[in-house]
Amino acid sequence: MPEAQSFSFPKSERLKSKKLIEATFVTGQKFKAWPLIAKCIDAQLSEDVPCQILVSVSKRSFKRAVDRNRIKRLMREAWRLQKHTAYMAFQEHEKQRALVLIYVGKELPTFERMRASMETLIAQMIEGLATAEQPQSDTP
Repeated sequence: MPEAQSFSFPKSERLKSKKLIEATFVTGQKFKAWPLIAKCIDAQLSEDVPCQILVSVSKRSFKRAVDRNRIKRLMREAWRLQKHTAYMAFQEHEKQRALVLIYVGKELPTFERMRASMETLIAQMIEGLATAEQPQSDTP
């Protein structure tokens, strides 16, 4: 990422690999911030980016495509505006991550709620990185 913060969300940052998506769902670390769940794994990505993401909304909860698309737009926008904090942490720990964001709420969210949930998720992921890096003590 260049010196100035980039608030774009290019195609290179979108998770498209079926193998990585499946691995993320099966073995991914889970973080929760209602109404969002994030599953992520450390991965060797095909692009030179700190993280690739996928957004998902259940068809069972939202029958109308316009509602699902609106929620996905809100999720992408909340991520786009706050991703720089996660990227700095990933680069500091020299990690690349595959991330799946899942909306599990039952009603249409507001942008403020989505942004607050995304902020909490990013903080949890950064905290998870820090605790994973600390060596375990071997005290009897």
